[in-house]
Amino acid sequence: MQAPAVSRKAFVVLAWGLAFHSLIIAVLFGLLEMPENTVRMIAAWKEIALACFLLIVAVRSVLGRGPGVALTWTDLWVAGIVLTALMYFAGANLWLRAELPLNAQLLGFRQAVYFMLIYFVGRATPGLADDDKTMRQIFLLIIVTSVLGILERFLLPPEGLVALGVASYFQDFLGASAMTAGNEYGLPTNYWAFIGNTPVRRAGSIYLNGQAFAVPFLLFFPLATAWVFARARRSSWAVFAYSIMCVALLLTLTRMTIIVALIQLVLFILLRRRPEWAVAGLAVAAAMFLIVFVVVPGFPEYFFLTLSGQETSAASHIRDVSKGVLAFLEQPWGTGLGTTDASATRARLQHVTGDNLYLKYAVEMGIVGISLLVLMFGSFIAHSYNLFRRGTSEPQRRMGATIWLATIGLAINGMTAVVFNSLILGWLFFWLAGAVVSQSQRLTAPAPAPSELRLAAAD
Repeated sequence: MQAPAVSRKAFVVLAWGLAFHSLIIAVLFGLLEMPENTVRMIAAWKEIALACFLLIVAVRSVLGRGPGVALTWTDLWVAGIVLTALMYFAGANLWLRAELPLNAQLLGFRQAVYFMLIYFVGRATPGLADDDKTMRQIFLLIIVTSVLGILERFLLPPEGLVALGVASYFQDFLGASAMTAGNEYGLPTNYWAFIGNTPVRRAGSIYLNGQAFAVPFLLFFPLATAWVFARARRSSWAVFAYSIMCVALLLTLTRMTIIVALIQLVLFILLRRRPEWAVAGLAVAAAMFLIVFVVVPGFPEYFFLTLSGQETSAASHIRDVSKGVLAFLEQPWGTGLGTTDASATRARLQHVTGDNLYLKYAVEMGIVGISLLVLMFGSFIAHSYNLFRRGTSEPQRRMGATIWLATIGLAINGMTAVVFNSLILGWLFFWLAGAVVSQSQRLTAPAPAPSELRLAAAD
């Protein structure tokens, strides 16, 4: 069964728009030097689009034209975390005496929960979880951005990125100059990874920095894996395209995301019950690791420093986590929206913690926020696995496997990064998760009693 054309096209347009969002805004602001207020209005297209989507869903529901889904516990967890954020936005300064500036709270609300509302759009468009055309379009997007990432890594020097307006975008438009310290170009520091004492350039693609390019693979990698390998016959071009994606992921040099991708691959093999794939995959991974270990200067030292937690970024993760845990223990009811991670940096506040998804919600919204986040992840895992096991079509089973693996990947990678800072990851994941929950709910709906069937026939 295919998704309605309108919802499918809206999803694909949103996906491509989110992918190119940062690059377009950087060019408009940094290269073309358009007025800041004008560019900010253009940058708000995604928030306006989500508000329009929600309005359409609400109107269709009132008119009885929706998919007819019933309320689930997952809906309560998602709505609960959004309502909790609204309560903190409205009353944090009164309850917590936090005296937070309005812009910090607005940023905090937008980056913590606003995008989660697209989950309810997904609930109203369950056909996306039963439509191969959706996965085909996103697979194409993955390959295009991967090719651009590889070409950018080798053909576009840092000076070219500055000329495109990337440095101005981060420093002046986002107000995130703290992210650009330590290099002469004014670019985000995570464009480079230090292996030994040598800075090695990371691929950033159209996302404009290495981590922003890597994090979407938490969704993209399992989606591409399911699209290529969860079928009876695989074309050679699809396998070749999949190889390009893997090369692009490796060029991001983002250790945790690469490790999570390997975990997702192993879990996918277990789902498909193909142990021979596991042997082949592990052999290829081991060979690649040995080649890098021998060929790349300074990599052995980099590897062992990472394992021991002495590498620079690993040490900063540990410091941020320690600060976040102490802040949560001291104030388990929360410190207010916008006090952690990128929200605090952009609002020019001293961030309480960063680099940890769970601590972001725990510190900003207290024990209620972190509890709802964990319950939400658990519900997504349960519904997506149910769709994989009981799906009535191969597209359903593929989408169930994708969201199951993606949720596990988010849960793991969230220990070292606030993964929802990635626009495309957060928005697409919650839309697809909503569609998966609706399809799973249909599969678990109780069968009508014989008397109900007779009444229906009589009508």
